[in-house]
Amino acid sequence: MNAEPFDPEALQSLLASLASGHDELSARLRTLTHAVKSQNDRVRLHGHYFAFREGLPTVAEFVDLLSQKLVSFCMSRRQIDDAYASWQGLPPPKQIERAIELRNRAYDLFKRAHRKTSRNGEFGEVITYLLIEHVLNAPQLVSKMSLKTSPQMPVHGSDGIHFSYDAATGGLTLLWGESKCYGSVSAALGEAVSSVAENLQDGKMGQELFLVKEHGDLSVLSDAAREAVLSFLDPWNENYNRRVDASVILIAFDFNRFAALQGIKAAEVEATFQEALRAELEACATRLDGHLRRVGIERHSLDVFFLPVPSVDDLRTRFQDRIGWAA
Repeated sequence: MNAEPFDPEALQSLLASLASGHDELSARLRTLTHAVKSQNDRVRLHGHYFAFREGLPTVAEFVDLLSQKLVSFCMSRRQIDDAYASWQGLPPPKQIERAIELRNRAYDLFKRAHRKTSRNGEFGEVITYLLIEHVLNAPQLVSKMSLKTSPQMPVHGSDGIHFSYDAATGGLTLLWGESKCYGSVSAALGEAVSSVAENLQDGKMGQELFLVKEHGDLSVLSDAAREAVLSFLDPWNENYNRRVDASVILIAFDFNRFAALQGIKAAEVEATFQEALRAELEACATRLDGHLRRVGIERHSLDVFFLPVPSVDDLRTRFQDRIGWAA
């Protein structure tokens, strides 16, 4: 029997479809229209902000959405598909019970992974995951949550690994997610760029590529497509030269303009906020360029998402409360 041929357009379409399950994010996060650019032509800047209702940012609703996305963030597609298949034929109440059980497993996995790595239940990883899938159309390739809980698998480096394929160029892109959620936008930018520079070191990158080879979630791909994806990781294969390694940074930060909105008419709040955020983005672009020069990042593809919040500490607390994080 002849081997199944590899279809580049089918692979591109499939990967895009895997990242298409987050349409509701558009109701919770708005996209800022702007013309701000980095001096580095391989860097793209994105601005997002909470949707407003009656002049107030819908923070609580956004936290609810994050909590609902923990299943797809923490669990592999195979785990989710297997769980769903096991529900078929059960009465609806039993299916609901199984769905709640799966959600609880994801919550527990997230909390155990963060405690093991001494991280404080960081919501930023989940936001980064959503933005990479929803905005960049790149599905998650490796979910690090289950790996972080294994004593035999020390996991460092990026917060998440995603991938996309361009049938026109025949190139595969690996995207390495990094989130920094600080009160100070300047501190968040500095730490994020330093983390990206560290992740790009040969030793760290080698470990990340090992995780992709050994734990990449390729269960939905055909044998031919899976072999094609893995060929981009093989230094003895020509496809290796067509792989692009890119980083994605989320910067969530305290933005004092939320407090200044209180005296503005509700109908004027969003336009006023957009103007303030564009000005902040201009300043952030200058800071970002300085940090990139500091660490010597010049020829690396980078998407930077800025998310202003009323209070990073409050958002973290709300998220922890929502998933039952015990102090």
